[in-house]
Amino acid sequence: MNLAENIAAAKKVHLILCIDEFQQIAEFKETKAFQKKLRAAFQTQRHVTYCLYGSKRTMMMHVFTAVSMPLYKFGDIIFLQKISENDWKKFLVDRFAQTGKKITEQQAVMISSMVENHPYYVQQLAQLSWLRSGKSCSNKIIVEAFESLTLQLSMLFQNLTDSLSPKQVNFLAALGDESQKFSSRDMLEKYKLGTSANVLKIKHALQQREIIDIDGGKIEFLDPVYKNWLNNYYFK
Repeated sequence: MNLAENIAAAKKVHLILCIDEFQQIAEFKETKAFQKKLRAAFQTQRHVTYCLYGSKRTMMMHVFTAVSMPLYKFGDIIFLQKISENDWKKFLVDRFAQTGKKITEQQAVMISSMVENHPYYVQQLAQLSWLRSGKSCSNKIIVEAFESLTLQLSMLFQNLTDSLSPKQVNFLAALGDESQKFSSRDMLEKYKLGTSANVLKIKHALQQREIIDIDGGKIEFLDPVYKNWLNNYYFK
């Protein structure tokens, strides 16, 4: 735990140590004891800055904002916004050009918007589109690549959906309708969600499983391709 500090002190430099998917620490055996050791070691170090980041916000928030956790308020919390379409546009156009292929700015934006600027999926969809392209890409190629990406993941999505309760699946159907008034009488009856109190339990359960995200009262799917699969394959 003091390795980075010892190296930095010996070399007379300041290190920034980045640890990805840090939320997995919560899955360790005796995680609280381990986190206490981490905090005890890290907080005395003067030559190292730690950047601890992860893709699962709910779990990360629990590690750093739950009063009962050893790393409670350990450092500054920064929420990263999605990479913008303008940045993706330039990146994709440049990457295609570097391999001797062409994609227009409009098509690059089409790729990023189809997967809601999700970094992993933008790159995966771009790669599938690139593989299908000759000298240049086309809208048809992108649509076919997106359908292929969705079908590649269909078994994974089916298993995930099968693990949910009927009311949780009904809630996802309501969310696919882009309705946010889940506790209204019409919505409760239409999607058989039970009571308003039950809706709160459903939202909490789906959020804990990292299927949905709730930000400022707005609810959205964390996985845009799963959302597409549900709306265009499962529910239809």
